[in-house]
Amino acid sequence: MNDAVLISSEEEAWEVLRKAIEKEISDTVTITFQNWPVFDITIEGEDFNGTIPTRIMPPILDLQKEIHRIYCKARYGSEDTRKLTHNEKLQLELIVSIRPGCTKFTTEFFNVLNEIVKNSNMSGTQILFLLLGVSMMITSTILWKDWLAAKERAHGREVSVSLSEEETKRLALITQALTESHTLKQNQEAIDVFKSNFSRKLEPADQLKVNEQPIINGEKALEIVPLPKQEAKEIRIDGEFIINEVKFPTEFGGKYRLSVTRLSDDTNVMVDASPDALDPEELSIIRDGGFEVKRVIMQINAKQLRDTITSAHLVTICWPR
Repeated sequence: MNDAVLISSEEEAWEVLRKAIEKEISDTVTITFQNWPVFDITIEGEDFNGTIPTRIMPPILDLQKEIHRIYCKARYGSEDTRKLTHNEKLQLELIVSIRPGCTKFTTEFFNVLNEIVKNSNMSGTQILFLLLGVSMMITSTILWKDWLAAKERAHGREVSVSLSEEETKRLALITQALTESHTLKQNQEAIDVFKSNFSRKLEPADQLKVNEQPIINGEKALEIVPLPKQEAKEIRIDGEFIINEVKFPTEFGGKYRLSVTRLSDDTNVMVDASPDALDPEELSIIRDGGFEVKRVIMQINAKQLRDTITSAHLVTICWPR
């Protein structure tokens, strides 16, 4: 049983993952990453000659947000990235290097992953499955090939990539890791979205390579990679709020619009309030909030798409006791 593991290559990472699955590693294990993982991608195309067209940047920024969510899950048990301090964001910042005169992007993840390990409240094997799985999904050619094959099968196309016997065994390890870690399963979906978004930014003649191996060109991406559809999830936002502003209805029976801030975490929300769903006392509280700042207790139904509240509706409102 190992209590400390140093990982400095993809080969070592696969072996550690195998041992963890076979229960050869202690639940109190501490992992350290040294010079791995590194995300090496190359894009060949008219706009890639030591330069980055702005269309490529949004997926990279989404990858940074995913790192933030992983850190928050490991440290705070929540994917709410609003918990991050300024210093934590600095420690987790990804640095993308572009080699002069070529189209190769290099992003080092190991320092960021060590920061997650250092501050994690997960068990040793929990953080091991999560970080090794995420690392492989982002940086390993095997997982990029598997992603492409899944897209081709989904569109009834002949699969254009093949895996060696050893690669197939390693892919099976990821499948097993997903059964060990529900959190990793959630991250897999987000990383698949990143890959899809990235490939959709390619022009038809552009070619994407990972670790120098061709993966997909822009023409094929247009054919087999649909624009990802993300659905907002329903959440509750309850607590003590300050009413900053009230916009009164412009017609009889219309909705009130409240700008509110939750005191526990400074969450700012625009909330719709329907008069026919509230009693006279609740309506009186809302109207009072239109003339001066008021502290109130509110229950709010909301929809959230990733980190953004897309809509919010007032359920109840009362004065603090």
